[in-house]
Amino acid sequence: MNEYNNKLEVIKNRCRTSAKVTGILRIFGIIGMIGSLVGVVIGFVQREAINTKLAEQVASGKITVESLKIDSPGLNLAVDYSKAFAEGDYANPIIISCIIAVIICAAVTVVLTLLKKVFADLSVEDTPFSESVIGRLKTSFIIITVVVTIFVGIGAGVLAGLFFWCVYSILDYGKVLQTEVDETL
Repeated sequence: MNEYNNKLEVIKNRCRTSAKVTGILRIFGIIGMIGSLVGVVIGFVQREAINTKLAEQVASGKITVESLKIDSPGLNLAVDYSKAFAEGDYANPIIISCIIAVIICAAVTVVLTLLKKVFADLSVEDTPFSESVIGRLKTSFIIITVVVTIFVGIGAGVLAGLFFWCVYSILDYGKVLQTEVDETL
C-alpha cells in the first residue's frame, strides 16, 4: 500500500506543477486574445490608412500581393484574399485574420482553463479516475479536435480526434477498474 501512496503523491506533485504551468500558458492565451482584439480595433479605426500605405508599397514593388496572403485553410474559408487584394482592400483581410486570432486564442484559453482545473482536481483527489476529471478532459478533447479541424485541416482533426478518443477510452476504463476496486474494499 505504501508504493500506491508514493505513486499517488508523485502524480499529485506533477499535477500541481502542470496546473501552475497551464495557468501561466493561459495568461499568454489571454494576452494573445487582448492583442488580437487591439489589432481588430486598430484595423477598423485605421482601415483607410492601412489600405493607402499597403497600396503604395505594392505599387512601388516593395511588397508583393502574394507576400501578404496567409496560407491557412481556416482563414481561406473566411475571406477571399485574392479578390480583396485585387480590389486594393488590404485592411479587411487583416481585420478578419485578427478576428480569427481572437477566436483561436479564446478557444486555447478555454481549453487551458479546463486543463488547469483538471490538474488542480487531480492534485487533491485520491484517484486520477474521478468523474469530474474524465468529464473535463472529454470536453477539452472535443474543443481541441474542433479547433484543429477548423484551423489545421480535416486530416489533422481526424487524427487528433482518434488520439483523444483512445486516451479517453483508456481513462474511462481506468475509472471502471477504480470503481470495482473501491467496491471490493
